Amino acid sequence: MTNFGALAYSALSRLKAEPGLKLSLDLPHDDNVEDAANSFQALEPLFPGVCGLPPAVFSGADDFSHNIALERLEAGARAAVASSETWRAPTFEPGEFAALKLEVQIGGRFVRQALIDKLSRMGYRRDSFVENPGDFAVRGEVVDVFGLAGPPARLLFDGNRLETIRVFDPATHRSSRRLERAVFLPANRKPARPLRGWLGADWKEHQLQEGFKSHASFQGSVDLALRQIRQWGESGCRVFLFSLNRGEEERLQELLDLKEFAPGVCQFLIGPLASGFFHESGRAAFLTSGEIFNRSYRVGYGRWAGAARASGPKRFGWADLRAGDYVVHRHYGVARYLGMKTIQEQDCLCLAFKGEDKVYVPLHEFGMVQKFIGADGKRPKLSSLNTRGWEAVQNRVKEGVRELAAELLRSEALRRARPGHAFAPDGHLEEEFAQAFPFEETPDQKKAIEEIKRDLCSPRAMERLVVGDVGFGKTEVAMRAAFKCALGCRQVAVLVPTTILADQHFHTFRKRFAEYPVSVGRLSRFQSIKEEKQTLAGLQTGVCDVVIGTHRLLQKDVRFKDLGLVIVDEEHRFGVKDKERLKNLRKNVDFLGLSATPIPRSLYQSMAGLKSISLIETPPAGRQAVQTVVSAWDEAMVRGAILHELERGGQVYYVHNRVQTLPQRLAYLHGLLPGVRIQMAHGQLSGAALEKTMWEFFHKKFDVLAASSIIESGLDNPAVNTMIIENAHEFGLAQLYQLRGRIGRERQKAACYLLHGAGAASQMSEEGAKRLEALREFSDLGSGFRLAMRDLEMRGAGDLIGSRQHGFLSAVGLEFYCDLLNGEIDRLKGAGAADALRDQAVWMDVKLPMSIPPETLPSEMERLNFYKRILNADVKALNAIQADLADLCGPLPEPVGNLFHAARLREGFKGTGIRSILQKSAQALELRWQPGREVSAAKLRRFLSDYAGRIQFLSSPEGDGFRVTLEESSPLNFLEDVLAVLKAKV
Repeated sequence: MTNFGALAYSALSRLKAEPGLKLSLDLPHDDNVEDAANSFQALEPLFPGVCGLPPAVFSGADDFSHNIALERLEAGARAAVASSETWRAPTFEPGEFAALKLEVQIGGRFVRQALIDKLSRMGYRRDSFVENPGDFAVRGEVVDVFGLAGPPARLLFDGNRLETIRVFDPATHRSSRRLERAVFLPANRKPARPLRGWLGADWKEHQLQEGFKSHASFQGSVDLALRQIRQWGESGCRVFLFSLNRGEEERLQELLDLKEFAPGVCQFLIGPLASGFFHESGRAAFLTSGEIFNRSYRVGYGRWAGAARASGPKRFGWADLRAGDYVVHRHYGVARYLGMKTIQEQDCLCLAFKGEDKVYVPLHEFGMVQKFIGADGKRPKLSSLNTRGWEAVQNRVKEGVRELAAELLRSEALRRARPGHAFAPDGHLEEEFAQAFPFEETPDQKKAIEEIKRDLCSPRAMERLVVGDVGFGKTEVAMRAAFKCALGCRQVAVLVPTTILADQHFHTFRKRFAEYPVSVGRLSRFQSIKEEKQTLAGLQTGVCDVVIGTHRLLQKDVRFKDLGLVIVDEEHRFGVKDKERLKNLRKNVDFLGLSATPIPRSLYQSMAGLKSISLIETPPAGRQAVQTVVSAWDEAMVRGAILHELERGGQVYYVHNRVQTLPQRLAYLHGLLPGVRIQMAHGQLSGAALEKTMWEFFHKKFDVLAASSIIESGLDNPAVNTMIIENAHEFGLAQLYQLRGRIGRERQKAACYLLHGAGAASQMSEEGAKRLEALREFSDLGSGFRLAMRDLEMRGAGDLIGSRQHGFLSAVGLEFYCDLLNGEIDRLKGAGAADALRDQAVWMDVKLPMSIPPETLPSEMERLNFYKRILNADVKALNAIQADLADLCGPLPEPVGNLFHAARLREGFKGTGIRSILQKSAQALELRWQPGREVSAAKLRRFLSDYAGRIQFLSSPEGDGFRVTLEESSPLNFLEDVLAVLKAKV
């Protein structure tokens, strides 16, 4: 087998020896291409200035990376790497590729529409916002382009003149540094001539030279590796030790006493070297930390050091409110949202009530409208505007809320009073354990670990939920918590829903803890009776520190000597009886839940503050989103998808969730795919048979696993990057998301096919269709939390505290119910009515154009999002929101300026006693105070003086006020003057 580290080293040596030489590497598979490319990247620092440019790496069928590699060839790269198949594949003519590139620079003149048309011809996708390479968006005077070879660029135009180019963060959409110019490569590939035709006569094909050999395996023995390193050093060889990150490098330096070597003999480097080797003539040995520590991991080319991270809060590209959604208006009840309508130069929400009644809610009342989420996901009844029914519903719900608020406060008091164990701060072993993690933690992972350790060091019992996509590092977070607990001489129970996941976690934990004084046991049906008895005895005596098991852990014969932490993976997979037993198990210990898509109850409790929540939304370096296809059953599509995966050296999951008919489906697949190795797996197999099947599949003894949904939890097989799910509409949303998360964990682009049977589309329930559409919508990385929110909307909030509240929540919706509940809790805690009145927002309605025009921000959902932010912001936040909008869309038109001016005034009038501001006509403005509010005589005299002959004082039980006839000034400028008087110390 080719040693790709040696291949790259020998190529770099040739390039150094012959400055005019150019080398191409022709490799058998795309996986080989990335291994060789990673080795080039790791070894280039030993050959400074030799290549000039990084190698042109042609990996797979991805047009984006292909065109980046073409750009490197054009720019003068001296090395090119591709598989044999890719070298034969057609691509652009060289001149055609250059002509399709788009270069822009500040001060240049462009017809914006021509630029937009060219981006489309280049294969770029137009969207409201750009989030991935190959996207572009148009908003106001701004064109955002996420090119292939450089950072995302924001182009701000003045007419047809390009004013500025700024780099922006695709997660937050905030711009930063300026650029003088930007070049955008084509995003598609036009077949014209074979790729090898790009290489001229000065290119030579490179083969591995003699004098290189792989070193012997160390069989997981660090001592054996250290002895070999010392032997090399003593024989005069230079030794190069490659680590993936700084933590690994420091660990190696601790293990290796550098005083034994002459200066410069042993050199530590950080880089993704694919494999170590020995160079005989050069008297040099190369080792990787993976070989020394017996860890196997693979990283995508160019991504090993971690992807670019968001510099601020992540911006979600999803809609809070969509046309057709049910909403609740606080005064009128339940309605259906029909979209935004422009009425008298203002955006209004159009709400449809029972019958033909409609209400247009103006901007200043948007806060009155909330999305409806019921208790069970059922369609609510629309309210009637012709009766007092909504008022009666509110009164009935308020009575129930009072009872629940008292119960919640009692539960919270008990939880806070519950004694917890305060663990000691991190010591040397914990720091070493963290540094031994072979990957860079993502920012979200680091934050979750810090939050959990802070909880564990607190004297109060931890109650935390960690939400993160499959493969985003939740297991490592859990292992850090378990390690801390075990070092604190307390035991850990890790509860998982399936035997397969228990087995995988057991091996993962045991391997990670192997070098530390932590013993790991398991309880599942994969064990023999003897092993089970040993584990039970170890738990009772304290010999076993960490136990991993299924619901077997909850049985009465399982006794712990000193349980300190319970970790539950995917709590929603356990039954009602199991959860009752779990309550007893976790009563006086720290609790950590892990989930990719938490159930509505857990999600709501976390959002409501009954549990702490940590979100892991940053994908690991090299992780790619899974392409999701929703389609009716198509035999040709199924066959083509499976064969495509097998041709690129991968494997396939085929999910058929009826165990009784799985053998017939297996026979059908054998007929459809003659010669393809197919095996089946389901939960009714014996433990030994199931384990054998999974082991054989993992080691590529067969190609396609036809399985029930048993593969949903825990299977980590990087070679599987295609999944086909039959009758996908019959699965739950979280279940589909979990299944899809089993693929896309390697470097290959993965695809998931959600198929409904022939003719089944018409039989699908509305909920089933929504589930499939949600999976397609949330196909980007880190979507688990957002998908759980959609699940909360579709399935309902469930029984949050008790069934008595179920009907109340269904009547008014989750958000309004929570507002009532939180208000009652504040009242019981003693929050005064005077405080609430003082902080009450001023109701303002003035006759000026105040909106975000569609041409400024085309997406209706994003305009709603900005309106919501504006209505809930203080003055400081308003300034930031206005800057965000200007950054996003360019210069803001007058209606947007009026909108922010009015919002600042609304915020300024808080605490002045003003209840409402209403413009009755073009000339008359009416202001009213809160009921019973007293106004100083000095201020009244000031109003009489300033507006002599134009002011009229008003009196009413709802609050006194005054009406003023305006002159030339804008109503907003007039209100600035009124506010100055009210805030003056007179």
